[in-house]
Formats: sequence, C-alpha cells, structure tokens
Amino acid sequence: MNTLKATITALTASEHLSILTVAVGDEPFHLLLAEASDAAVGTSVTLAFKETEVILSKDNTITSANCARATVQKIESGIVLSQITLTYQGSSLIALVPTLTFNTLAIAEGDEVSWMVQPSEISLLRGTNGI
Repeated sequence: MNTLKATITALTASEHLSILTVAVGDEPFHLLLAEASDAAVGTSVTLAFKETEVILSKDNTITSANCARATVQKIESGIVLSQITLTYQGSSLIALVPTLTFNTLAIAEGDEVSWMVQPSEISLLRGTNGI
C-alpha cells in the first residue's frame, strides 16, 4: 500500500459523499469518499492507495484530478507484472503495471514520469496517522 502525508485544504460533503482536497507538499490531490466526512480544514491525514491503481505516463499528460511528476528509482520486470519504484517528494511509491503495457512505455531508471491515481481510489488511513 502506498501512503503519503497530507493536509486537508478543502472539504465538500453531502449526506453520503465527501470530496476532500488535500495538499501533499504544495501539490493538490482530491479524494472522493463514500461517506460524510467530519474532517476539518488544516487536519493532517495519511492518504493510502494500492500499487495497482497507479497509472504511469512518460509524457506530462493529465488524465486524472490527481497527476504528479516523480523519478523512476527502480524497475523490477516480471513475466506478468513489473514493479516500478518512484521517488515523489522524498517518499517512495510503488506502481504495479502489466509488463506488456510497461514495455510499450519505454521508461528507464532515472526518467521523470507522470503518475496518476483516481480520486475514488484514495483512502484515508484511520487511527493515529489519519483522522
């Protein structure tokens, strides 16, 4: 599971849904939660998302509300899946990508890439590191 520390900067909630805007460093990310959130602006939270939900692109193509740039630290190519370790704002993130798809991207260690994750695929960790 990938995790990032963030701070809530905005919140819109209805009876059953919430959209949170958070800052990871100086970059905004958006979360769509299937719950009414009582979180407050300024609260520190921990975001969590699966490695299989990370989408990679060599170009700076924005296809999600959550798109950022990172550096490829390590590539472990497997028969079915490839594990790509990214460095993003001092944190390591993992992307698990089908190897056939990854090979078409022509990405190498040291390259700067765009990575994306959909707002509905990000969760808040509960407990001491969440809200």
